[in-house]
Amino acid sequence: MTTKALTRCYRFEHVDFEPDLRLLVWKDHSETTLTLHESRLLETLCYFAGEVISAQCLFDKTFIQLDPYEDESHGHFDLNTLLMALSKKLEHEGTMAIPIEVLPHFGFRVPMPDKTCRHIHTFNKRPRLTDETNPAPKLESATEHIVKYSLMHKISVFLLAAAGVAIVVLSNY
Repeated sequence: MTTKALTRCYRFEHVDFEPDLRLLVWKDHSETTLTLHESRLLETLCYFAGEVISAQCLFDKTFIQLDPYEDESHGHFDLNTLLMALSKKLEHEGTMAIPIEVLPHFGFRVPMPDKTCRHIHTFNKRPRLTDETNPAPKLESATEHIVKYSLMHKISVFLLAAAGVAIVVLSNY
């Protein structure tokens, strides 16, 4: 069974970038999954393709609109780290599939795509590089650890539940 989806696409010489699916689809039909932030960054660069976009404008258009209800939600994003990670994923056969030009004191620029289109994406099972191949170990918070393993926590929960039941029973008399 195959799955198909209508997506936006920025088509370059060696790769198609599908921002809706956060995918780079290579000419050999292999796929590279991008993180949400990498995809938003590349989408912003592709939207302004051919133009120089300043670092502050790129940062604002990429991160500030993530969660408009959260104060300072964009304060912990590092544009340089994200650009380095994205550059590694864009490298294909020793060259950059979508070269990101860094113009000191001015900003960033990517070349115009060969074509901007909407097309039907057929999902296949041959990933090229994905973050899922090396899943990050799940870290357990201190609260989760206490809830799972602390005998004192279990006793206190039992006593609170018993007190609640006693109050309900006594309030009926």
